[in-house]
Amino acid sequence: MLTIEQLAKEMKPELAEQEARLDIRLSALYKTFLKQVYRPAGYRSLSAFIIQAAIDKAEALIAKESVILATERDRQIFFTALLDSQKPNDALVKATKSFKEATTE
Repeated sequence: MLTIEQLAKEMKPELAEQEARLDIRLSALYKTFLKQVYRPAGYRSLSAFIIQAAIDKAEALIAKESVILATERDRQIFFTALLDSQKPNDALVKATKSFKEATTE
């Protein structure tokens, strides 16, 4: 999933700024419920309120998804490094030897 900023970079500027229509249907109860909130919240229209609420929710979901993916990626890197049975390099061998000599005196 891409953020708004990432999408804006990928889209042609004229397309990104072009207006598009989104039609939704909702019950009269939901519409009345939302109408009572948008003006006190500082929005000029119910549409502006709904758009901002949808954008806020989408950004939160994308942020959560990126944390999950980063966590999974980090876990994969960690366990691959841990379970990979490569021999220690010369610097590590030398450091280990120095440590043992310093701590056994």
